[in-house]
Amino acid sequence: MANTPVATAAGPGLAWTAPSHWVSKGAGGMRKGTYTLPGDGGASAELAITAFPGDVGGDVANVNRWRGQIQLQPQAPDEVLRSIQRIEANGLKIGYVDMVNSAGSTPTRVLGAMVPFEGSTWFFKVTGPDALVAKEKAAFVEFLKTIKPSK
Repeated sequence: MANTPVATAAGPGLAWTAPSHWVSKGAGGMRKGTYTLPGDGGASAELAITAFPGDVGGDVANVNRWRGQIQLQPQAPDEVLRSIQRIEANGLKIGYVDMVNSAGSTPTRVLGAMVPFEGSTWFFKVTGPDALVAKEKAAFVEFLKTIKPSK
């Protein structure tokens, strides 16, 4: 199986201000940024920031891809669209979802946001233990409101 390079978004980007307790791990590879969200007892979650050309399949495909990453079944398009919360900040239209797989001994939660910008889609996705990610949800939504076009 050949390794096919994945095109990442080029050109103007986005900037943001992360909460002070999130630990930046910088950019690299396909990522525009990575943060560790520390929790109690050594628990941690991760925020991955990526950007790709186009709409990368659209909202339904992207949400169902995230669902699959935490072993949830895909949802019908109308269910997915109802699950997306929408906000506008700094001229950007942001859609975000909150999903949890509570099966098994370590429930996992994803907070994922999709931000269309100048022909690309930026993704801001937190993955980690359910309790920690749930505790960080308000900070994540406030973080989304700081996203803006970089100068």
